[in-house]
Amino acid sequence: MDYSKLVTAIKENDSKKINELLVALRPRLIAFLRVHMNASQEDAEDCAQDSLMDCLEVIKEDRLNDPGRVVSYILSTCRNNYLKLQKKHRPELMENISENHRQSPRQLQSLLDEEQQRLLEWCLSQLKKEYQKFMQYWFDHPDVHTNKVAQHFDISVSNAWTRKHRLIRKLNECYQEKSKL
Repeated sequence: MDYSKLVTAIKENDSKKINELLVALRPRLIAFLRVHMNASQEDAEDCAQDSLMDCLEVIKEDRLNDPGRVVSYILSTCRNNYLKLQKKHRPELMENISENHRQSPRQLQSLLDEEQQRLLEWCLSQLKKEYQKFMQYWFDHPDVHTNKVAQHFDISVSNAWTRKHRLIRKLNECYQEKSKL
C-alpha cells in the first residue's frame, strides 16, 4: 500500500482515506515493534498509537520534509517512542542480580510465540548449512560472548560478529517478507 497518500489525504482533510490508511498502517507498526524491538503487545499498541498521533500533527503542521518517506518517518518515530518508554521503565541502578533471578533475553522470549517460531525456523532452513549451525549455536547459547563463538567455529572475533549481524539481518528480511510486514 502506498502510504505517501496519507500526506495528501491529511492535507485535503479526507477522513475516509486517512482512516483507511491508518487502519492498514497500525498493524504494521505494531509488528515492527514486536519483531525488531521485542516490545510486548501492549507497549507496541501504545507506541504505535502515539506515533501515529505525533505524525498526524507533524503532517498537519507541514513539518514533514519528504512526504514520500512518510513510512520511514513513522517507523523512526515509533522506534524512538518505544525507546523512551523503555527508558522510563528501566530501573536506575540494579546491583548484584543473582544468577537465579536473571531472566532470559527478551529476544528469545518474543521468538517463542508459535507463529514467529515457525517462520523463524523456515527462514533459518533457507540459509546454508554452515550458517544454520552458526545461528543455531547463538539461539542455543544466547548469553555467550563472541570470542567463545569465534573459538567454537574457528574464525576471528570480528568475523563472528559480522557473520552474526549479517545473518540476523537476513533472517529479519526473510521474516518480514513471510509475515507480510
